[in-house]
Amino acid sequence: MNAELELINETIEDTLNQIEKTPAENEQSDKLVLLLLESIGERQLYIDSMIHDAVDDTFASSLSEQLLLTDTFISRCLKVMSHRQSLLNLKRTHERQIKVYQNIDSNR
Repeated sequence: MNAELELINETIEDTLNQIEKTPAENEQSDKLVLLLLESIGERQLYIDSMIHDAVDDTFASSLSEQLLLTDTFISRCLKVMSHRQSLLNLKRTHERQIKVYQNIDSNR
């Protein structure tokens, strides 16, 4: 595997680890998501070029390995996304509850 692709994969892995540890309300979280999107885009372009440049079957095992890694990244990204959506929904619910209580207090 090429060192550049290995570096991109490590960046994705590290970014996912940081996203999982960073609270959703932290502004660093948004920056990490952008970095993840950029890294995934770079990875996709790199793998596309690997496929187009493949002359023989020697790339088959490397591409299979990358496919498995892609599946792992997808699974982790879906878990992170689901967790973030749950947090955002919970935040919205709390904000609505606060507004209801504020309206009740203002009508007294």
